[in-house]
Amino acid sequence: MAELRTHPLALFADFRRLFAGRVISAVGDKFFSIAIAWWVLSRAGESSKFHLGLVMAMNVIPVVLFGPLLGTLSDRSDKRRVMLAADAARSGLVLLLAALLWTGRLNLYWLYSICFLISGFGPLFESAVAASLLRLTSEEKMPQAVAADSSVMQFSNVIGSALGSVLMAVAGVAGAFLFNAAGYAASFAAVRGIGTPLVPEARTESSFTAEFREGLAYIFGNKPVLWLILSFAAFNFFVGPILILIPMIVKFTLKESVTWLAVFETFFALGSSALAVALSFKRSYGNIYRWFFGSLLAVGLSFGGLYFTVEKYALCALLFGAGAALGAGNAVVLTLFQTTVPDAMKGRFFSVLTTLAYAVLPATFMLNGLLAESFSVGFCIALNASAVLALSFFALLIPRVEEKA
Repeated sequence: MAELRTHPLALFADFRRLFAGRVISAVGDKFFSIAIAWWVLSRAGESSKFHLGLVMAMNVIPVVLFGPLLGTLSDRSDKRRVMLAADAARSGLVLLLAALLWTGRLNLYWLYSICFLISGFGPLFESAVAASLLRLTSEEKMPQAVAADSSVMQFSNVIGSALGSVLMAVAGVAGAFLFNAAGYAASFAAVRGIGTPLVPEARTESSFTAEFREGLAYIFGNKPVLWLILSFAAFNFFVGPILILIPMIVKFTLKESVTWLAVFETFFALGSSALAVALSFKRSYGNIYRWFFGSLLAVGLSFGGLYFTVEKYALCALLFGAGAALGAGNAVVLTLFQTTVPDAMKGRFFSVLTTLAYAVLPATFMLNGLLAESFSVGFCIALNASAVLALSFFALLIPRVEEKA
């Protein structure tokens, strides 16, 4: 009880509002992603695996193209207004997608275009959140706040995955789209209730271009930070495909319904959220690089296990393990960044981090879609798992960031 009373979510009301709004909107995002994946696999015919990879790429390309610019915009703007604008725009775009589906006019090209636009507002919102955590909490509680914030996606994925098949059975794909739009509206209301000032710090007048360059110079001039970001990017290239491989396993290997897709997604998210929630009570970490190595190794082993079994409950256990390893690795490394990067630089830093880490995803989604078409889903699993295992040992060799966390 003492730990609960001193948890950041109990101590800081505005942080609690932001957390609640993000969970609700992220649950809607999970409904949305399950609905899209199943709609594409069911409607795209013989090329459905490739098209699933392509539509997932459309959800990432805007992050790569606009992330650093939007991070600079976030640093120069009131973070609260930035988050409100992003939520309002995404809610409207999802409603447009639902309207196209209802009227029978939705096709792959409309889906690609609108998913691209929706994802374009993601980096704007997330960079504003990352730059606001310290102001909404405290320096002492930062490690716990970062772990709690990083659990948002995993925790909401548990709820979204568990209820996704039920929602689609009751309301269909259009119902999932509507729920997602409502989630963004709920997030808008929660952010609107934040009273903590989130305006930019006082600074000398400088142009947008100068601040953009300043952010890039900080990252590319700091070799330990840059190496860690590049390791994230390589890690994402080989782990990211799990997002399209899970639906393929269900549809083509097991030949099961969307219910099992929801079950597998639930166990994967449950592992991530369990570790992230546990770490949100941890005041400090030991050697963060050992945590990073251990998480990479565990992900590789769990991912590789998917190749050797088609037993559904064994697959659930392996996905839980992979998710737990991801939750641990993300929480500790993000804590290191939050305690190392200057507060005035965080919007730009986290947008560049996201851009570099996500830049590889469009290529890997399309590559794995083609490999699954040409060879098999199992071939993709074995290839990516082997690469992650090799990468885990490389993580021990990169230059170290000073560990203040």
